[in-house]
Amino acid sequence: MIEITWTGAAGLIISNGEHTVCIDPFVTRPGKMDVLFKKLHPDETAIENYTKGLKGNVHAIVVGHTHFDHALDVPVIASRLAGRVFGSTSLESLMEISGLPGRTRVCKYHEHFNLADTISLTMFPSIHGRVFLGRVPYEGEISQDMHLPFKARDYRLGDVYMPRIEIGGISIMHAGSAGCSVKDLAGQKCNVLFMCVPGWKRCPDYTSALLETLQPGIIVPFHYDDFTTPLSPGIKPHKIPFSDMKGFIKQIAYVMPRAEIRIPLPLSPMLFG
Repeated sequence: MIEITWTGAAGLIISNGEHTVCIDPFVTRPGKMDVLFKKLHPDETAIENYTKGLKGNVHAIVVGHTHFDHALDVPVIASRLAGRVFGSTSLESLMEISGLPGRTRVCKYHEHFNLADTISLTMFPSIHGRVFLGRVPYEGEISQDMHLPFKARDYRLGDVYMPRIEIGGISIMHAGSAGCSVKDLAGQKCNVLFMCVPGWKRCPDYTSALLETLQPGIIVPFHYDDFTTPLSPGIKPHKIPFSDMKGFIKQIAYVMPRAEIRIPLPLSPMLFG
């Protein structure tokens, strides 16, 4: 049995009790005024609570791209854990700036890693959704000549990945932004697909082509929360405005009428298998 906990935004903790993989761990959740005008600082208390709650051996911290709502807390979390960090050259720069050189495995597209006897990771290429005025926000790279703390706009996108985790015979795909490169997923299938909600209408291939390609048995919409507001375990979060969650679920049901759709609640483990 596999336990997956949604920790807000695109964050997942995937565990079989003995082995754990963290994807896009982001728990600081700075307020709107901080995001708009201030430099961002990781919340040490929230990070301490996050790391204390992890089960078994943490084999990997996987980062799909380096916007702040995916990467802000990664260096501090990584400093407290022994697991390897997987992501882009932009992530490598962030880690080096944070005093953690050599901790990042910069991933090539389609690169495959055996994390443990029963766990593997493949980093497929992906595309960020056009979520702000029809544009991809904060494109570009984090460079090693930058200095922390950063403002939100300094957490540049970098390369974008769609990680695939195989654990205990279950395959999980993580679409952390509402975009995809369907041609790069040809021949792939998965048991469980986590799908970012905001921006889905602006990418025609994102719902229909992605679902038809991967043929998931279970679909979990996520990253629908307003990540500038606090989370409470098991309580429905504030949604990102205009993301049209109902329309998204309706579209999924139309394309994949036999698939199970699960709506996650924050910090509440879901069981698969």
